[in-house]
Amino acid sequence: MKLLVNGYTVTEHLQLKRNNEFVNYIDEAIGHIKSNKKKYIVLVLLIALTVDFSTINAFAVDTSTIDKAGNEILDLMRKVGYWVTLILCSKDVIKHSMRGHLDSIGTVITLHGIAFGTLYFLPWLFDLIKGLF
Repeated sequence: MKLLVNGYTVTEHLQLKRNNEFVNYIDEAIGHIKSNKKKYIVLVLLIALTVDFSTINAFAVDTSTIDKAGNEILDLMRKVGYWVTLILCSKDVIKHSMRGHLDSIGTVITLHGIAFGTLYFLPWLFDLIKGLF
């Protein structure tokens, strides 16, 4: 036999009551923030300006193994990307040729070339950005 309160068991009723109290608390907090928006902006700015970053310690980590693993994965992706783009480009060129769309073959080759070139361009771009900072 179960004791029901408003159609719920006692444990379900208590859980709903706790959830409603939490939602009401959040609604009050959001309402307080909305009504005192300027004060909260000033508070956030003051905290951001007074945080002392000198207490943050940086630890040196040996990243040579991560770099080595990343380069191996990148080389594998480049090899797979080479063959995938080459096969797909060849398929699309043959498909366009058989349909008589000879003027779009250059576009197909360019698109697949850009797709493959991205595998080389992005690491170069990231290394360039890393060198700037």
